[in-house]
Amino acid sequence: MKLSRAYIPAIGWTLLIASSSLLPASTFKKFTFNSFFEIDKLIHFILYFVFVLLWSLIAEKAMSSLQKFWLAVVSIAFGVAIELLQSTMAMGRSYEINDIMANSVGCFIGILIIPFVRRKMLYLKKHLPFF
Repeated sequence: MKLSRAYIPAIGWTLLIASSSLLPASTFKKFTFNSFFEIDKLIHFILYFVFVLLWSLIAEKAMSSLQKFWLAVVSIAFGVAIELLQSTMAMGRSYEINDIMANSVGCFIGILIIPFVRRKMLYLKKHLPFF
Protein backbone atom coordinates (compact mmCIF):
# COMPACT_ATOMS: atom_id res chain seq x y z
CA MET A 1 0.00 0.00 0.00
CA LYS A 2 1.43 3.32 -1.06
CA LEU A 3 0.91 6.19 1.35
CA SER A 4 -0.29 9.37 -0.29
CA ARG A 5 1.21 12.70 0.65
CA ALA A 6 -2.13 13.57 2.28
CA TYR A 7 -1.10 11.36 5.20
CA ILE A 8 1.71 13.74 6.14
CA PRO A 9 -0.45 16.60 7.49
CA ALA A 10 -2.99 14.18 9.02
CA ILE A 11 -0.31 12.28 10.93
CA GLY A 12 1.48 15.52 11.83
CA TRP A 13 -1.74 17.04 13.20
CA THR A 14 -2.44 13.88 15.19
CA LEU A 15 1.02 14.04 16.73
CA LEU A 16 0.54 17.77 17.48
CA ILE A 17 -2.70 17.05 19.34
CA ALA A 18 -1.23 14.12 21.28
CA SER A 19 2.00 15.88 22.22
CA SER A 20 0.46 19.22 23.17
CA SER A 21 -2.34 17.53 25.12
CA LEU A 22 0.07 15.41 27.13
CA LEU A 23 2.60 18.13 28.01
CA PRO A 24 2.74 19.14 31.67
CA ALA A 25 0.35 21.96 32.55
CA SER A 26 3.29 24.05 33.75
CA THR A 27 4.47 24.27 30.13
CA PHE A 28 1.64 26.66 29.30
CA LYS A 29 1.30 30.22 30.52
CA LYS A 30 -1.56 30.81 32.90
CA PHE A 31 -4.29 32.94 31.39
CA THR A 32 -7.70 34.11 32.38
CA PHE A 33 -10.52 34.61 29.98
CA ASN A 34 -13.69 35.61 31.76
CA SER A 35 -16.39 35.15 29.20
CA PHE A 36 -19.18 32.79 28.29
CA PHE A 37 -17.04 30.82 25.88
CA GLU A 38 -13.69 29.63 27.23
CA ILE A 39 -10.77 29.87 24.82
CA ASP A 40 -9.60 26.40 25.90
CA LYS A 41 -12.78 24.85 24.53
CA LEU A 42 -12.42 26.80 21.28
CA ILE A 43 -8.91 25.38 20.89
CA HIS A 44 -10.24 21.85 21.48
CA PHE A 45 -12.98 22.46 18.90
CA ILE A 46 -10.51 23.71 16.27
CA LEU A 47 -7.99 20.92 16.90
CA TYR A 48 -10.56 18.17 16.33
CA PHE A 49 -12.35 19.98 13.49
CA VAL A 50 -9.06 20.14 11.56
CA PHE A 51 -8.19 16.59 12.68
CA VAL A 52 -11.34 15.19 11.01
CA LEU A 53 -10.88 17.25 7.85
CA LEU A 54 -7.24 16.23 7.39
CA TRP A 55 -8.02 12.54 7.86
CA SER A 56 -10.99 12.81 5.47
CA LEU A 57 -8.75 14.22 2.72
CA ILE A 58 -6.87 10.92 2.56
CA ALA A 59 -9.85 9.21 0.92
CA GLU A 60 -9.49 9.29 -2.85
CA LYS A 61 -13.25 9.25 -3.43
CA ALA A 62 -16.14 10.81 -1.59
CA MET A 63 -16.58 9.23 1.81
CA SER A 64 -19.59 7.02 2.43
CA SER A 65 -21.81 7.59 5.45
CA LEU A 66 -20.27 4.53 7.08
CA GLN A 67 -16.75 5.88 6.57
CA LYS A 68 -17.79 9.23 8.04
CA PHE A 69 -19.35 7.43 10.99
CA TRP A 70 -16.14 5.51 11.69
CA LEU A 71 -14.03 8.65 11.26
CA ALA A 72 -16.21 10.33 13.89
CA VAL A 73 -16.01 7.32 16.23
CA VAL A 74 -12.22 7.06 15.95
CA SER A 75 -11.77 10.83 16.33
CA ILE A 76 -13.93 11.02 19.43
CA ALA A 77 -12.27 7.91 20.88
CA PHE A 78 -8.87 9.54 20.31
CA GLY A 79 -10.06 12.63 22.22
CA VAL A 80 -11.42 10.52 25.08
CA ALA A 81 -8.17 8.52 25.23
CA ILE A 82 -6.14 11.74 25.46
CA GLU A 83 -8.38 12.98 28.30
CA LEU A 84 -8.04 9.66 30.14
CA LEU A 85 -4.25 9.79 29.74
CA GLN A 86 -4.24 13.33 31.12
CA SER A 87 -6.08 12.15 34.21
CA THR A 88 -3.70 9.24 34.86
CA MET A 89 -0.44 11.09 34.27
CA ALA A 90 0.77 13.23 37.16
CA MET A 91 1.60 16.31 35.09
CA GLY A 92 -0.94 18.82 36.36
CA ARG A 93 -3.45 17.96 33.63
CA SER A 94 -6.94 16.74 34.35
CA TYR A 95 -9.85 14.94 32.75
CA GLU A 96 -12.61 17.35 31.70
CA ILE A 97 -15.90 16.25 30.21
CA ASN A 98 -16.24 19.73 28.65
CA ASP A 99 -13.05 19.10 26.68
CA ILE A 100 -14.53 15.87 25.34
CA MET A 101 -17.69 17.73 24.39
CA ALA A 102 -15.70 20.44 22.56
CA ASN A 103 -13.65 17.75 20.79
CA SER A 104 -16.83 15.92 19.76
CA VAL A 105 -18.54 19.05 18.46
CA GLY A 106 -15.42 19.83 16.43
CA CYS A 107 -15.51 16.29 15.01
CA PHE A 108 -19.20 16.49 14.11
CA ILE A 109 -18.91 19.90 12.46
CA GLY A 110 -15.86 18.61 10.59
CA ILE A 111 -17.87 15.61 9.37
CA LEU A 112 -20.62 17.96 8.16
CA ILE A 113 -18.09 20.13 6.27
CA ILE A 114 -16.40 17.20 4.45
CA PRO A 115 -18.64 17.43 1.33
CA PHE A 116 -17.87 21.15 0.97
CA VAL A 117 -14.13 20.53 1.31
CA ARG A 118 -14.30 17.69 -1.22
CA ARG A 119 -15.95 20.04 -3.73
CA LYS A 120 -13.04 22.45 -3.26
CA MET A 121 -10.40 19.70 -3.73
CA LEU A 122 -9.26 20.94 -7.15
CA TYR A 123 -8.51 24.34 -5.63
CA LEU A 124 -6.80 22.70 -2.65
CA LYS A 125 -4.68 20.44 -4.85
CA LYS A 126 -3.57 23.47 -6.83
CA HIS A 127 -2.49 25.48 -3.78
CA LEU A 128 -1.47 22.97 -1.10
CA PRO A 129 1.83 21.14 -1.51
CA PHE A 130 0.87 17.86 0.16
CA PHE A 131 -1.85 16.75 -2.28
